[in-house]
This record gives sequence, structure tokens and C-alpha cells, in this order.
Amino acid sequence: MFGVRDVSSVLIIVIVAVSAMGVASFRWKAMDVIVSCFLIYSLITYFFAEYTYPMRLYYLGVRSQIIPMFFYFIARSKFFKSDVFFENIRAPLFFAMLVGVYFYFFQPSFYVAYKAAVIWTNFDSDVNGLSGKLLYEFTRMSSFWPHSYFIGYSSLFLFMYSSKKIVIDNCYKKFDLACFGLSFFCLFFAQQRVSIAFCLLFFFALTVYATFKRLPTRTFLYVLWICAIVFGAGIFFIVINYLDVDFMEYVLNRSVNYQGSIVGDRFALFSEFIKRLSFFGAGLGRYGHGAVELGYIGIPDSDYIRIPAELGIFGLAVLMLICVGTLFNGIKIFKYAFFEVCVICFALVAMIGAAVWELGTLQPFLYWFCLGHIQSKFERREKLEGEYKAYFKSLRKENRGEEENCESQSEDFA
Repeated sequence: MFGVRDVSSVLIIVIVAVSAMGVASFRWKAMDVIVSCFLIYSLITYFFAEYTYPMRLYYLGVRSQIIPMFFYFIARSKFFKSDVFFENIRAPLFFAMLVGVYFYFFQPSFYVAYKAAVIWTNFDSDVNGLSGKLLYEFTRMSSFWPHSYFIGYSSLFLFMYSSKKIVIDNCYKKFDLACFGLSFFCLFFAQQRVSIAFCLLFFFALTVYATFKRLPTRTFLYVLWICAIVFGAGIFFIVINYLDVDFMEYVLNRSVNYQGSIVGDRFALFSEFIKRLSFFGAGLGRYGHGAVELGYIGIPDSDYIRIPAELGIFGLAVLMLICVGTLFNGIKIFKYAFFEVCVICFALVAMIGAAVWELGTLQPFLYWFCLGHIQSKFERREKLEGEYKAYFKSLRKENRGEEENCESQSEDFA
């Protein structure tokens, strides 16, 4: 968050230690063995690469790809049977979004200087092109960070989790409503296209589900749809009447033209790196964001290309086996793994245009935690209904001093 990147090296020790405690608390299943083998395989690819590359790249690969995998084993442990992990991330995300709103609308001078300096340094471009990029980034909410990825992705996750508590569980309090509204607001101002598109699809599916099941909270969704339409119309009015024509043209060209757009850039990446693909890959960390920062050729914008380039076609196949196999289990217990399934589905979609399993600001630890959490819940599937009734009851006790609407709706679940 504050630019001291290698401070996270200390956290490596903590995460590994916590994972060791977790591993000792559950019975191993087939998927646990597969994840462990994938972790070991990822580590040893560096030592079997056709040519050597700096150990620094390997370290960055370990930190950004291997360490998040340990959250799978943390989620499998007995310490995280409930959704307390997701409950505990709400407050810091809410705080980061509040700060983001302040920075975005009030633009304090120190923040403007910091953001401009980072963006200007990170891009190798002509002055005109970089000026457009700089202006475009300033229209995207980013909070503490110079770029909007963390807030854009976090807003989606917080919105989905709050939606689950409000609409599906019907077990929420005022803070959940605040998280719901703020995350929806920040999501659109962060301007992460994939997150916005997935959010709208999720919101539509959730509305259909609530209507079909006649959930009491469906009226809440209808009101939010009206608010979203009014909000969108207001933003469109501001764009048409107040934004510079040249800037609007820059944004449109960046978004829809083949050259420089998400589609064109990904096809260019594929054509460039197709010759670099192999069955076992070029080694962990070779084409990640660390490679780009150190001046090497990298693949920062598509994990469907980066992973087979680094870990080989075999590595991508194993990762897809883990994700798809876990999703099948999650769908079988969908009413208890609603949020986790949605997060993994989003990760598989976002892989088309982002390094979601490698870049820390895209929360790879959360994807691995959700994978482990689904496996843990599936193993206890016969006990889940009783566990969740007790969990909702404990939430009511915790929030006794606050007016709540918290009741079990297991008969309304699909």
C-alpha cells in the first residue's frame, strides 16, 4: 500500500506458519493433493527452465503466486469453517473506499503529485499519449494506490458479499447496507470494465433469482435498479456537457477500437508469445509483473497466456482442473458457497485480460481462499445447514444492540 514492496517478505513467514497450523487440522482429500502438487511443480519450474533468469524474478514469482496458494490450506483448516474471513475484510475495504472517495472528489495536492509521479514513471510513451493516459487514470478512483485495480476488484467482491447477506441470507445489519451502497458507487468510479460488466450480470441474475424465489428483499433490488439507471443517466449528462471532446475521443478509442483495446492487445500478446509456449514452461515468475518492472519481456494482461508461458500447458491444465473441479463441488452446495462460487467465476473471466493469479492488487489470495473454502464446505455438506443456523444465531447475539433483520431462509434457497 505504501510503496515498501518487500515488507511483504515478512508476511511470507507468517502465512506459511499459519498454513502449517491449518494443514494439521484437516483430513487430506484428492483436491488437496492436487493443489500441493501444483504448488511444488510451480516452485521447481525455475530449476528446469531451458535458460536461467535472475533469482529476483523467481523470488517475485514466489511472493506473488506461491504465497497466495497457502490461503487454500488456511481456508481448509478448522479455524475458518464459517464466513468470518469474509466478515473481517469488510471494515478495511470500507475504509479504503471512503479514503478513495475523499481523494477522488477533493484531490489533495500531495495525492495528485504522488499519483502523477507514479503513472508518469511507469509508462514509456510519448508526451501526448502519456498525457491522455495520465488524465484517464485521474478519472478512475484508486484510493491509496496509483491505479484503480484494487478498488475496482474489491468493490465488486464487497458488493457481491453484501448482496449475499442482504438478499440470499436475509441476515444483515446497517454496516452491510453501507458496504452495499458504497461498493456499488466505487465500482463504477474505479472504471474497471470487466468488474463492472460482471457486476451488472451478477446483479441481473440475483434480481431474477430473488423474483423467482419471491424473496422478501426483492423490492430492495428493484429500488437499486432504479437508482442505478438514474445514476447512469446523470453520469452520461455530465460526460456529454462537461468533458473535453478530445478526452472523450481518447477514452472511446481506448475502449472500443481494435488497436489498443482489450481485444486487440490480447490478440497481439497471443501472437507474440505463441512461439514461447511449451509443455512445462519457462519458469515461475519469468513473465509476470516483476519481469516488466525489471525491464524484461512480460505478459501482464492475460493469465491464459502468462500461465502456460511460465508454467507450461501442463501448469494451466492443472490450474483449470483445480478451478473447474472445485466449482462443480461449489454448485452442489450453492446455497452455502454462493459468494465463493461467484468469486471463482469472476477470476476465470478476468483471466482473459488480467493477471489475476499473480498481481497482488487483484487479490489472488482471495481466489485461493475461496477454492479452499468450497472444498472445506463440500466435505462438511451434511452438516452445513445446522452450522449456518448456529452461525446466524451467533450473529444475532453479536449485534444485539443494533436493529437487525436476521433470519434463516433455508427453505428459500435453490
